[in-house]
Amino acid sequence: MFSRILITADVLRPFPREREWESATWKNARWLRHMLAPALRHCGHEPELLSWDERLQPGRETWFDTPMLYRRLGRELTLESWATLARSTTAPQALIDALEAPCRDALVVGYEMPEVMIDALTRLNRPFVDIILHPWRFLPDLVFALRTNVPAFEQVIRAQRLTDRAAAAQAERIQAKAAWMKPVAPMPPGTVLVVGQVSSDRAMVGTDGGFVTLAQHLPRLHELCCEHPLVLYRAHPYAGDQDPSAQAVARLPAIRPTTENFYQLLSQPELEGVVALNSSCLVEARAFGRWSENLVPFLYDFDANQPARDGAPGSPVPLSGCWIEPCFWQALLKGESAGTGVFADPGPNVLRRSMNADWGYGFIEQVCA
Repeated sequence: MFSRILITADVLRPFPREREWESATWKNARWLRHMLAPALRHCGHEPELLSWDERLQPGRETWFDTPMLYRRLGRELTLESWATLARSTTAPQALIDALEAPCRDALVVGYEMPEVMIDALTRLNRPFVDIILHPWRFLPDLVFALRTNVPAFEQVIRAQRLTDRAAAAQAERIQAKAAWMKPVAPMPPGTVLVVGQVSSDRAMVGTDGGFVTLAQHLPRLHELCCEHPLVLYRAHPYAGDQDPSAQAVARLPAIRPTTENFYQLLSQPELEGVVALNSSCLVEARAFGRWSENLVPFLYDFDANQPARDGAPGSPVPLSGCWIEPCFWQALLKGESAGTGVFADPGPNVLRRSMNADWGYGFIEQVCA
């Protein structure tokens, strides 16, 4: 099926840099290559890299000419063009042609590849593993979910599935510690929390290719204010002053802004539920025993159990950090030790620290140590 392993990410996504554009995901691709290199070398493979990356080195790193692709598609290189392209489930021929040569004879291992890339790889008959950041961010390390179009790979991945019970148990431990902490600002029983998101995130791309915001759901936010004694709003930590969702929420003065730690808020018995467009916080809220409501569909369905078939990937399966270990890739690539039970993971915070993704967890981790 393959003779080499190619690491990549969403090569289509641009990021504004002064008056120019650069890749928004070159760091993800480099991060993934370095995280997997020890395990893949142990299996006899030197991972190669395919990326729109200004700092590519000669040898096993291949430039993906994203600006040229957009020109061939007759599109401007903008976030709006990317949003329309990323939302598509049918790959244009120009994308298939651009991926054909660099992906030939390769197993493609990507970080959060959009569906249009998945379709291109499927039509090129290439095997792939897609690695997706899972919503559970409060466990001893970040959780990633893997999906693949290779049934034999999927069998190994599913055998290592991280269960909901593990998330629920950790949520209880955090709530146990929070009982000893100084309470957050007073809130009445029945309080609801609305959570903001990054406005240009791929999860915010609507069915029409544009970006959705809370401004499109003000009637529901108004209903929440009528149905509950208090509605809090916590903006995303990366949201700027011009964030459209925050500006929309400000039009409802009954909603009270908060900057309290998200996990400490979830631990308050007065908090009843969490509402957002489709934030990962909604999945986390359920682990803490709160109800949650997504105003638009989730980007990924982590509750689904769809197997890989006909070249299409199965549902993403959450794993512990075992997926960066040699034993995992030995089982995946060679079928060795595939039936020996759960593989060990590298220990707490290895993935979190390597990805520079402490976010609000750094606070709660210290108090739960």
